[in-house]
Amino acid sequence: MNKLLYAYIARLRKNVVFIFSLTALLIYGIVLPFSLYSDNIKYAHDASPDKAFCAYVIPVCLLTAFVCCVFCGEEYEYGTVQNKIIVGHNRSSIYSAQFISCWIAGITMSMAFLIPSTILDLILLGNFKNSFCVLCMYFISGLLCVSACTSLYCMLITAMQKRVSGTVLTLFVMLIIIYMGITVGQTLMLPPETAQFPVIDGTVTRIFGENPRYPKGAYRVFLEYFYDFLPSGQAWKFNTMTAENLPRMAISSCIILLLSFLSGVRIFEKKDLK
Repeated sequence: MNKLLYAYIARLRKNVVFIFSLTALLIYGIVLPFSLYSDNIKYAHDASPDKAFCAYVIPVCLLTAFVCCVFCGEEYEYGTVQNKIIVGHNRSSIYSAQFISCWIAGITMSMAFLIPSTILDLILLGNFKNSFCVLCMYFISGLLCVSACTSLYCMLITAMQKRVSGTVLTLFVMLIIIYMGITVGQTLMLPPETAQFPVIDGTVTRIFGENPRYPKGAYRVFLEYFYDFLPSGQAWKFNTMTAENLPRMAISSCIILLLSFLSGVRIFEKKDLK
C-alpha cells in the first residue's frame, strides 16, 4: 500500500485542480486578514482573529469535491485501477490509498489557509478572544468536517462506473447537503413571535403573536442535532464561530467519515471494473 500511496501523492502534486485550489486557499488566507484589518480601520470595527480562524472550512469542503472528482475519476476513466489489480494490489488497499491521497489534499488546502491567515491575524488584529482549548477544539472539529466530506466524496465517486456520472452524483449530493443545511438553519433562526397588523376600529394595530412555524420541543431538539450532523451546518457554524457543541459536531464528522469509508471499500470491492 505504501507504493500505491507514494504514486498517488506524486500524481496529486501534478493535479491541476489541486494546484489551483491550493493556490486559491493560500491567497484567501493572505487576503482575508488584510480585509478584516481594513474594515476595522474604515468602519471602526473590532474584528478579532477568531472571525477568520475557521473561514477555510466552507471553501475547502467545496473545492475538495472537485479535486476528488478529477483525481479519483481519472483512475476509472483510463483503466489505471485495472492495471493496479493485475499487478497484485488488492481493492481495499487501492481505495484506502485513494482516500488518503484526497484526505491529504483537503488537509493541505486547510493548512495553506490556516498558516498565513493565523500569522497575519495575530500581527494585524491582535490576540484571539477564545481560549487556547476552544481554538484547538475548533481546529480539530474543522479538520474532521473536511475529512468527513472527503470520505463522502470518495464513496460517491466509487459508486458510479463513469467519471462523468460520478462527478455529477458527487456535485448533486453536495448541493443537496448545502440546501438541507440552509433550510434547517433558516428554520432554527425563525423568531418565536411574529408581528401582525390587524385593523381594529379602522386603526392598524401591531400585535405580536406566536409564530406557527417556530420549531418547539422535541422537533427543535431533532433539528439542532441534525444541523450539527450535516457537514453544511457544521461548516456554517465554523465560518461564523458560533458552534455551541463542538464535541457533538466532531463525533458526527467521525461517524460520517467511518460509515462512508467502510461503505466505499465495500462498494469498490463489489464494483465491476470492466
